[in-house]
Formats: sequence, C-alpha cells, structure tokens
Amino acid sequence: MNLYELKGLKQVFDGRTVLDIDHLVLFPGIGHALLGPNGCGKTTLLHILAFLTPPASGQVFYKGHPVDWRRKNLTSLRRQVVLVDQHPIMFTTSVINNVEYGPRMRGIQAGQRRKFALECLDRVGMMDFAQRPAHLLSGGETQRVAIARALACDPQVLLFDEPTASVDVENQAVIESVIKEIRDEKGISIIFSTHKRLEAARLGENKIFMFEGKLTGPGGENLLSGNVIRRQDQTVCRIGEKIELNIGSENPGGYCRVFVKPEAIRMYSLEHAGKMPANNLVSGTVLQMTAEGEHIKVLLDVGVPLRTILTRKEAVESGIFVGDEVMVGFKPGAAQTEV
Repeated sequence: MNLYELKGLKQVFDGRTVLDIDHLVLFPGIGHALLGPNGCGKTTLLHILAFLTPPASGQVFYKGHPVDWRRKNLTSLRRQVVLVDQHPIMFTTSVINNVEYGPRMRGIQAGQRRKFALECLDRVGMMDFAQRPAHLLSGGETQRVAIARALACDPQVLLFDEPTASVDVENQAVIESVIKEIRDEKGISIIFSTHKRLEAARLGENKIFMFEGKLTGPGGENLLSGNVIRRQDQTVCRIGEKIELNIGSENPGGYCRVFVKPEAIRMYSLEHAGKMPANNLVSGTVLQMTAEGEHIKVLLDVGVPLRTILTRKEAVESGIFVGDEVMVGFKPGAAQTEV
C-alpha cells in the first residue's frame, strides 16, 4: 500500500500558484528527500503532507484513503504524522516537559510518558539536558530536542524541514545519524527537505526534485523559466535580465521552460573572457565548487542559479575559485525546451 498518493495537487497563495503536482506516490518505510532551491514549494508540500494545510485543489490519499480536510477528521491523522520545523519553537519550561507535551496531550499517564520521554532524549544524545530550560538551548541542541519531542508522539511518519540547515557540523552529524536510526531501526517513514545532495543521498532512498512548485526529472538542476522572444530568423527564451538562449523556430511563443545542459555551459576568468565574443557572454559569480568523482560541479549565480560541470584538469587550468567573478557562455544547443 502507498503511504501517500497526490493527484492534481495545487496550492495557491495570494492568487499565485506555489505548488502544482500532477501525480506523486510515496512508499512507506523508507526515506524520501525533497530537493530544490528556496521557494520551490518543499515546505508547502511538507505542510500538506503533515495535514496542517489543505491544498487549494486536488486529492491527497494517505494509506489508500482520501484525506477529508474537515477539522474533525484530521486529529487521528496528525497523531500519525509529525513535522519537525527548520526552526523549532521550545516552550519556556524544561527540556523534559517539552518532550512530554505530545504524550500528555494524548492522555498518556505521567509515569509512562516520563519514561518514554527520557528514552527519546537518550536516543538523540540529550539525556543530560532533561532539566535544563529548553528555550536557552543552542540551535543544534534545540533541533535534537525537537526530534525527541516528535519521537515521543510515537509517529508512523516523520517530516523534517531542512533538518541540518541551521546547525553546526557536529550537530549535523548527530542529527543525520539519528534520522538514519529512526528509519532503519524503528521503520518510521521519513520525508525531509534539503539543499544538500550528499545528505539526500545518505538519508533518502527516493529523491524528489522540485522547481517552481513542480516536480522535475532526476537532477532537478538548470530547469529555468522565461519568455519567448523572436529575433529575425531565430527564437530565444529570455531568462532573467541577462540570458537569451536559442530554442528553435518552432516554439509558439509566450512562456517557456527550458533545461540548460550543464556540459554546454562554459565559464571563463575575466582575463580569458576578453578573447571570447562579447555577445555570447554574461557575467556571474562562482558560489560553490564540489568534487563528484572525476568531475567538479560548479554552482554559478548569473541572475539565476546555474550549474556547469568540469573535469578536474579543466578546473585546475581555469584558475577559478569560489567567490570569483567570471563570464559565462553557452554552447549551441545548450537549451532544451522542457514544456
């Protein structure tokens, strides 16, 4: 049986569609990673999956049954699914009282809920903090207590919104380890959003890529939106303020969505850019360089985020480093119309 199935799901805020998912199936007992840039709809989707916010339209099925969004029908679902926010809020009381809150609301007897709360704190390595004021914890400590508080609710599904985004390296490792243990040892289904592809690989068997509220194909990168402009004998997609990419003469015009091939994007230092045709280049900044096997993946800011890929030799010979201003060019055929 599917854990979730979404059909024709849309969410609209202030007249703007922020989520538009035609069909998505999530299976139980594994980790699902939601990947995509800020504003792509990951948090909005998590709130729907947590039964906190109904969609504007479409259907959500949970364990094979359609979700009835009337308030009286949501309590039993919310007891099965718990969301841990990116910035959890602690009550101004002790850590142990925070962790006991969920069981207390469920009518669990004091002795039993105290025992279970301590076990949950022990699982996240926070047993020694039980009597400390929860609102005075560090960011990483707060996140770990929030996980213990969620576990104390004995959920079947745990949702995490950027679980390691705002914590230090030491706490990142602990939190990832805890999430992996929860998934593997307790069989709890995990759904989490992240910007970190390596974290997604470590914790998520299923990776779901999102862009502008829609699902994208594997990789989920370099999928951009723009407007079609006709220029004499060619048609281009204008993206942002700088980029115009040829998309062929068959496009009907209006809105366009294109995938820009990473291998067709070239970057040049300001010194070498002077030797290239100026009309083929746009200015940008190197935000990130990541080693992946025999290649170096480079994240560029050219008004929109773009990734290119270099061999290690090309990366060394370029003399380009993170933070450098560069010029960026596109090979013929770099853009492929997505829709």
